[in-house]
Amino acid sequence: MSPTRESARLPLFVDRESERAQLRALLKRPGPSLALVTGRRRVGKTYLLINTWPEAQTFYFVAAEGTSTINRRELVQSIARHFALALDPADYPTWRTVFRLLYELRTPEPLVVILDEFQYLMGTKDGVPSQLNAIHDVHRDDRPFVLVLCGSAVRTMEHLNAGDAPLYGRFARTIRVAPFDYFDAAALVPVSSNRERAIAYGIVGGTPRYLRAFQSDRSLQENVAAEVLAPGGQIRMQIESLIDQERGLRKTEEYKAILRAIGAGHTSAQEIASYVDMAHDITSLRRMLDRLVELGYVRAERNFAARRTSPYRYRLDDPALQFHAKMVSLFRSELATYDPAEVWEREIAPARLDTYMGAIFERIAAEGYQRHRQRLGLPMIEHWGRWEGTVTPQRGRGEPRSFEVDIVASLTDGRMLTGAIKWGDLGLDVHAKHLRELAVLADAGQTWAREALRPNAPLLYVTGKTLSADFKERAEQDGHPVYTLTMEDLYHGLMPAVMPAVSGG
Repeated sequence: MSPTRESARLPLFVDRESERAQLRALLKRPGPSLALVTGRRRVGKTYLLINTWPEAQTFYFVAAEGTSTINRRELVQSIARHFALALDPADYPTWRTVFRLLYELRTPEPLVVILDEFQYLMGTKDGVPSQLNAIHDVHRDDRPFVLVLCGSAVRTMEHLNAGDAPLYGRFARTIRVAPFDYFDAAALVPVSSNRERAIAYGIVGGTPRYLRAFQSDRSLQENVAAEVLAPGGQIRMQIESLIDQERGLRKTEEYKAILRAIGAGHTSAQEIASYVDMAHDITSLRRMLDRLVELGYVRAERNFAARRTSPYRYRLDDPALQFHAKMVSLFRSELATYDPAEVWEREIAPARLDTYMGAIFERIAAEGYQRHRQRLGLPMIEHWGRWEGTVTPQRGRGEPRSFEVDIVASLTDGRMLTGAIKWGDLGLDVHAKHLRELAVLADAGQTWAREALRPNAPLLYVTGKTLSADFKERAEQDGHPVYTLTMEDLYHGLMPAVMPAVSGG
C-alpha cells in the first residue's frame, strides 16, 4: 500500500486512542483473539474499527437486517471477493463452516476480521454464538488473528459475554464506545471561544456524526440554523429518525411521545404516563423507559443518598435530544415558516438559551471535574450527585420550600463535597445562599447536609462566566476548603479550534 493511501485512511482521531491501543495489542498476541465492541448508533464504532489497523490486515463485513441465512451467504460472497477466492456459498451451509473458513484463512500478514452489526447475523434459531465458540475453542494456529464482533444493539451484544452465554470468558477485550464528553467534542467544533464550545456541546452533544455536520466556514449561529433548526438540516433529520432506526422497537410513536414528555419537563413515571396517555398501562411504560435508558437516550436518576425504593426521575441523556425537545419542537411551526437563523436570533438565543444551558453546564462541570481533577489537585470522588426536593424548614413549623443543590458528592476520604454550578457570573451571594440552604436541609433531617456543614467539608463552585479574584479567599473565611472551576480550567489544554478534514469518532 502506498504511503499516500495509508495516510488518507488513518486521519486525525479525537480521543479513542485508548481503545485503539487496546485493539491493536490483540494483533500482537499469538493465536486467535475475540473482541466485543458495542455502542449506540452514530457514536463512531465503525470509524474506530476500520481506522485502527492497516487496510492490508483488515477484512470488514457489515450485516444487514434480514435472515441469518441471507447474511451467511453474503458474508461468504464478501470473503470470496476480498481474498480473491473461488467460494460457493452452498459449500458453507452452517455458521460453523463459515467461522472455520475465517479462522483458517491464509494471508501474508496477521488478520483482523470485523463483523459489524453482528446482532443481525444471529437470527433466532441458529445458535450462532455457540457455533463460533465451537471453532474458537479448538483453533490452535499460533498466527495472530483477531475477530471483532461489533453491534449497536447494546443489550443483545453485551449478553454475548454474560455468565450464561456460550462466549462468556472468551473475549480478550470488551469495549463500549460512548459519545465524546464536552472536552473531546470541542476539538471537532469550529468555534474560537470556550463559551461557544460549551453551547455547541449543549446543542449537539458528543455524537461524532452530528459534530461533523458543522462546517468551518460558518459561524456557530449559521451552523445551528442550517443543521439543527432547519427542517432539512442534517442533524435535525437524524435526531427525528433515531427511534425509527432502532431495530426491535415496536410502537415507535409511543417511544417518541415518551421522549417528548421527558423533554417537556415531565420526569416521573406517573407524569410521563399521564402526558402520553399511558396511565392505564404503567407497567408497559416502565419497560419502554428501561429500553430508552439501555439505548442511551434517557438516564434514570435519584437524589443523592435516596433510598433504593425511591422513584426515579427520568432525563434525556443526549444533549442533542434535549435541545431538540426543548427548542426545535417548541418552535416547530416558526421554523417551518421563518428563516431558522432569525428564530435563533429572536427567540432562542436572547430568551431561552441561558436557562437551557444551566442544566447542560452541570453535566460539563461533572465531566470536567473528573477530567482535570488530578491536575488541579481536587479530591477523589466516590459518588457524584445532586439533590432537589421540597422540605419544611424549622422542623416542620415553616412553609414548605423547594431546594436544588447542584453538587452533592461523597469523597473517598469520607468527607462530603457540595457546591453550586452557575452558567452565568458567580459571586459571594451564591456562596452565602448555599451555606444557608445546607443549614435548612440539615435541620430538616438530611444527613448529607449535616456532614457538608462540618468545617473540613470542601465546597466547589463552577462558573461559566466570571469569578472575582478574591472569591476563594473570602469564601474560605467561613471555615470550609473552597475549590473553583472556571471555563479556562474546564477547557485547559484544548488545542485551538481547527476543523480537521476528516474527524474521528
